[in-house]
Amino acid sequence: MFDDIKLTAFKILIVCIPSYLVAFTTNKITLVVPTVALFMYVANALKRTPASNRNRIDEETGSDSSDMSDASTGA
Repeated sequence: MFDDIKLTAFKILIVCIPSYLVAFTTNKITLVVPTVALFMYVANALKRTPASNRNRIDEETGSDSSDMSDASTGA
């Protein structure tokens, strides 16, 4: 639970610090919006889970898989 809060706070800092720096140094909103978008992409890429769990597809096992093989043979 505490790790999730720390990760969320870190993501907020990743987005806010560059955005405020660009806003204060340039005084132009047209540069702040792309900065927010870019660093939101970077912050969302941070995950606490291992990379192998990200795009996992659960394989079906049990009686359902045998039913599918029967349907393909026409039985």
